[in-house]
Amino acid sequence: MSVSWPRIGEWLARLVLAGVFLAAALPKLADPLAFATAIANYRVFPDGLLHVIATVVPALELVGALAVLTGWRLRGGAWLLGGMLLAFTVLLAASLARGLDLDCGCFGRAELIEPVGPLHLLRNTALLALVAILLVVTRRAGVVDPRR
Repeated sequence: MSVSWPRIGEWLARLVLAGVFLAAALPKLADPLAFATAIANYRVFPDGLLHVIATVVPALELVGALAVLTGWRLRGGAWLLGGMLLAFTVLLAASLARGLDLDCGCFGRAELIEPVGPLHLLRNTALLALVAILLVVTRRAGVVDPRR
């Protein structure tokens, strides 16, 4: 049995994306108030929505990560993670452009302060590339596997 490079690329992309999003989601789900505080510092969300966002975003991260990891609704999970990454990247870029000095809140742990910087944009771009790879290699000759 031979393993193809696209298949290896798919698995690597799946493992990295799932790992990153599980690592991001779990601490936020454990402490949504800390995550609400972190996202309030971006100064783009209405105060009335902060707790909803702090609950929904990590739940979506978890669902996307599990879909990508298990392969159940793989392409849907990849699209979800890609959309979230794109939104996060725009939010980070806007924060940098506005000169905000804040903790990204990416991994939800207050003790691991991670100031927003250009490396966040680079990391998100690399993760977006993995999503693109995953979407390309899981598309078979123009026909999508209905199990994905």
